[in-house]
Amino acid sequence: MNLLDYTFDWIKGELFEAKFIVIFGLATMIAGFLFWRFGTTPNAKALFFPLLIVGLIYSAIGGGMLFSNPKRMVELPQKFEQDKQAFAKAEKKRVDDFQYGYKVSKIVATLFFTLTIIIFWITKNPTWMGVGIALSYFALAGLVVDYFSQERADIYYNAIIKTLNSK
Repeated sequence: MNLLDYTFDWIKGELFEAKFIVIFGLATMIAGFLFWRFGTTPNAKALFFPLLIVGLIYSAIGGGMLFSNPKRMVELPQKFEQDKQAFAKAEKKRVDDFQYGYKVSKIVATLFFTLTIIIFWITKNPTWMGVGIALSYFALAGLVVDYFSQERADIYYNAIIKTLNSK
C-alpha cells in the first residue's frame, strides 16, 4: 500500500465514525424527547434539555466530518501525484497538529465524570442531575469515539513516517 491508500483508509474510517456520531446524536435527541414526553418523574423530564444539547453537539460534529472529508478524497490524489514527499510532510504536520485533541478529550472526560459525581453528591435537583448524566454521557461517548480515532491516527502516522523515511 502506498501513502495515498493509507490516506483513503483514514478518510473512510473518519466517514464511518462521522455516520456513527450523527446517528448517536440523533438517538440522544430522540431519547431526550422520549424521556420528556413519556417520563413520569421529574428526573425523567429533566433529561430533555441536557440530552438535546449533547445530541445537537454530536450531530454537528459528525455532520461537519461528513461534509469536509469527501472533499478531501477528491483533492488529495492530485496533491499526492504532484509531489509525494510534500504530500507526506503536509499530512505529517496535519496529524501532528490534532494529536493534542486526544489528550484534551481524556482531560475533559475526567472533568465531566468528576463533575457528575460532585453533582450527585451535593444535590438531588432533577435539572442538575440531568446535567450530570448528560456530562457523563457526553464524556463516555467522546472516549469511545476517540479510542478508535486515535488507533486509526496511529496507523496512519506510522505509514507517513515510513513513507518519509523511505525516500
